[in-house]
Amino acid sequence: MKKFISYIAIALTGLIILSCDKPAPTELVDDSVDESAEYQVLSKNVNDEYYSNGGDTTGVTQDLTGLPNLISLSGVKITDIHGFSINYSFGQVIIFDRTKPVYDSHMRLLAYQTITPGTIIMANTRASEVPFKIQYRDNGVLMDTTLGNKYVLFSRLHPLFRYKNDSKMNFRLTFFNNDFVNFDILTPKEITGKVEILGRRIEGNLRVRLNWNRENASNVQIIVSGRLRNDGHLVMPLFKIKTSDNGELTVPAKLISQIPPQHFDRLIFTFIRRLERTHTEGKNDLRISAQSIHSIVVNLP
Repeated sequence: MKKFISYIAIALTGLIILSCDKPAPTELVDDSVDESAEYQVLSKNVNDEYYSNGGDTTGVTQDLTGLPNLISLSGVKITDIHGFSINYSFGQVIIFDRTKPVYDSHMRLLAYQTITPGTIIMANTRASEVPFKIQYRDNGVLMDTTLGNKYVLFSRLHPLFRYKNDSKMNFRLTFFNNDFVNFDILTPKEITGKVEILGRRIEGNLRVRLNWNRENASNVQIIVSGRLRNDGHLVMPLFKIKTSDNGELTVPAKLISQIPPQHFDRLIFTFIRRLERTHTEGKNDLRISAQSIHSIVVNLP
């Protein structure tokens, strides 16, 4: 079960990594790469100790300076190397106070403090308040800080909370002064993926064929992650792929060959189909995101 929790964490990482479409730090350009897909490197040096020791494996520090207030609902399915699957429902709400920035020792903006201005109910279930922690490097030292609280719903802790695919789920925020915000959130159709390893590393043609049930969504995003060999509970996001929702994609050998087997023993392919919109409430923008997520774990050849 602990290993499943690690995979859940990386599946939910996509909610933050994909919340803002900033330019990719490194683009893979090669004739063998499918031009219909966009590839982004999330971890530039997978051999670096910064990553291999487990620091910042969540990736949540990405984009926090530009992330708007976030409302997120997710249906998560995880399939292990034996083909066994489990399902979870997850919801979170993060509201930032833009008047209270958080800096590191070099005055580099990391994020903003968060606030919890009232009570939140999603799908008829009241959300819990939990600390919102981030990790970052400061002068070479791994640091962590708490930005405040955020709202969370998790089906293991809230048994009545259930994500519904291709449906509407109600959101209600009741402020402490009894004012309220109330609206429905549309959810996408469920995504179900399939992963097939092709070729051999020794021959230089190791690649991965990805298939999923195609729909009319504008695109599908895929997070490729690796489980650290020296700590089976730590998972590191490596690449992000954005492609059309046409049901198939082959991840080229150029990308797979960059993943060192001496550091990683398994790969996790996280398929994400999302519906997203911005809701304006007064002076505040709320980024509303609903996603179906399927993470599949395979051995790294």
